[in-house]
Amino acid sequence: MATHDMSGPGVTPAEKTRGTLMILAAALGWASSGTAAKHLFLLGVTPAGLVQMRATLAAVLIGLWIAMTRPALFRVKTRDLPRILALGFFGMAMVQFTYLFAISRVHVAVAILMQYMAPVFIFFWSLAFGAKKPKLLSAAAITVTVAGCYFVSGAYDFDFTELDLLGLGSGLASAVSFAVYTLLGEGLVGRYDPKAVTFHAFLVAAVTWNVMDAPFAFVGKCADPAFLFWGLYVAVIGTVVPFLLYVAGMRSVSSVNASITATTEPIFAGLISWVFIGEALTPVQIAGAALVLLSVAVLTARG
Repeated sequence: MATHDMSGPGVTPAEKTRGTLMILAAALGWASSGTAAKHLFLLGVTPAGLVQMRATLAAVLIGLWIAMTRPALFRVKTRDLPRILALGFFGMAMVQFTYLFAISRVHVAVAILMQYMAPVFIFFWSLAFGAKKPKLLSAAAITVTVAGCYFVSGAYDFDFTELDLLGLGSGLASAVSFAVYTLLGEGLVGRYDPKAVTFHAFLVAAVTWNVMDAPFAFVGKCADPAFLFWGLYVAVIGTVVPFLLYVAGMRSVSSVNASITATTEPIFAGLISWVFIGEALTPVQIAGAALVLLSVAVLTARG
């Protein structure tokens, strides 16, 4: 899983800005899906069932898109199959399940905070094994970003000693899975179209969860209009679109910087809560959001 700095000399500032904007848009899509997932849990959907639905629908939708536009994207080289299988299982399948399992047991803010420890894992992996070592600026940005996420997520209001340990552990596992997904995806996106990378990752995840759980178990629930609405929302707006944007953004943004930029998700989650249910951000949360945005801006300009 050696990393490649996709934001090297061949990437123009305009391309890097465009990639950053794609990842910001991905974070917005993921943020909006958290609340939708909670609605589905209230309807009796399990985390494993939701992952199965997301992965299956995403693989079908992207697969149809490729079949109708560029069928050649289905082809991958044999030497890349182990990396694709690892991306789909350890990355795509596990990052969704561990995150959704976490938010089924702990507050969404805490689950988000735990998942966005991923930049720390990516930084140290890149430092130890990366072809190009991450800059000191990235280390500073990660420190500021984690602090910002802590404040903007509202996690400072929670007593972590009283929280569900299984939920916290699952949240940390989602950070590891997101790091694996980012590192593996960065290597593949240099050789394949983002749609191809995302499709194959979802295909492996879909097969995994249809084997581990009752195959296509979600189909029977589609008669419920509420389930159908929230299910399609999570599948399209919260899954297909953001994962495509994230992988595409990594063409011009390094894995470390991409993972840091993705930590804007809790900021968007807070803004969504403010707009739709009137939960205004506190001064502490606003300060945390400013720290995260400052890190992203500095990395985009100089990282």
